[in-house]
Amino acid sequence: MDIREAREDDALSTLNLRRAVLDEGRWFITEADELPDSFELEQSVIRQLDRQPNSLYLVAVDGEQLLGLLQLQGGALRRMRHVAKLEVLVDADRRGQGIGNALLTEALEWALGNPHLSKVGLAVFAHNTRAIALYERHGFIEEGRRVREYKTVTGQYWDDVLMSRAV
Repeated sequence: MDIREAREDDALSTLNLRRAVLDEGRWFITEADELPDSFELEQSVIRQLDRQPNSLYLVAVDGEQLLGLLQLQGGALRRMRHVAKLEVLVDADRRGQGIGNALLTEALEWALGNPHLSKVGLAVFAHNTRAIALYERHGFIEEGRRVREYKTVTGQYWDDVLMSRAV
């Protein structure tokens, strides 16, 4: 497995991975049918994050196969430029094999050396205990919880856990 920065020619693979993870309906706020299905938009995101000194877009690949991705999106406003928001997606068939851990390790090493950042934050559903455990192993702490923040189509409410760590 190799971890590298995303390139524009990764856009179709990253879009397909995002669509597959959203189709599971358990891990993200966005539902699959709400995802902008645009190759050009995904290319634009890759370009945008590459140009911002407080942002990073990583992919984990095995040859041509995309295994996972990680985005650190730094704030655009002056008062938020020191904070990067984290998002990690791993292919369902490859979870539990250290891909998320490897992506997160690489991203945090980059963030620790980035003079523009002092904090990495994220939001995760409270029922995603594996992800929460991974974040805690990497030094993230819970900052708060938004109770019953999200409502599913079946009427179930989910809590949102806010976590961060200093870099």
